[in-house]
This record gives sequence, C-alpha cells and structure tokens, in this order.
Amino acid sequence: MNNNIFDRRLKAILSASGVERGELARHLGVSVPTVNRWLNGISTPNVYQFRAIAHFFGLPYEWFTEDEGGIPNVDDLAVKLGLSPETVEALLDMVSEGGNEAALEAVDNTICAALSVIDGVFEDLDRYAGSVIAEMEGRRNE
Repeated sequence: MNNNIFDRRLKAILSASGVERGELARHLGVSVPTVNRWLNGISTPNVYQFRAIAHFFGLPYEWFTEDEGGIPNVDDLAVKLGLSPETVEALLDMVSEGGNEAALEAVDNTICAALSVIDGVFEDLDRYAGSVIAEMEGRRNE
C-alpha cells in the first residue's frame, strides 16, 4: 500500500466527514497517537483495522490505496453526498485534469458543504419529530 495515498485520503475523509481522530480511534479500539502515526505516514493499519476504516466511512478499500480507479462509483458517490452525478463527474474531472490544489480544495469544499446540508436536514427532521411527539403527548394529556 502506498502510504502517501493512504494517509492523504484518510486526512481528506476525516476532514470532509467531520470525524475527529479520537472518534475514529475509539471506533477502531486504538489510541489517538496510532491514528496520528497513520495520518503522518509513519505506520499503517493492519488488515483488520484497514477494513474497519473503509467500512466506517462507507468507502471501498481501493479508495484508500489506489491512485487510479480508487474513486467510488460516481452514482454511489453522488447519492452519498446529495449531489447530482453530473456535479460529481465535473469535480472529478477537475481533479484529474492536473490535480492542482485549487481543484482539490474545491472538491473538499463541496463535500463539506454537502455534508453540512445533510446534517441540517437531519437536525430539521429531529426538531420536527420532537414537535410532533410533543403535540401527541399534549393531546394525550388533554
């Protein structure tokens, strides 16, 4: 496994998902310094930890290890991010056409924005469910 690809992709998914190093460490049953060593390219996870990382983020193993072909299916990625397949395709094209920092930053920003929208939707659903439950309890008490 090319450590540079793995640590770069692990950093990217942590940043895009908002998952903290400590949260990942707890989920995997390892220490935060162990996760830091992975992120700094000093060491790599064992095969079981690697599988758990891929599963935790819902990504294929290849995404963490391959330069080419490691990006998930465009349609699957679009659904996960709440974007159109055309938007995902355009972002991937920007990155592959030179891989410059601006393109990578645009992809990161788009993923973060999409995740923020998804979080907002879930917060709205929680508030709505709470108000429905409160209304039902109010009717029950009448």
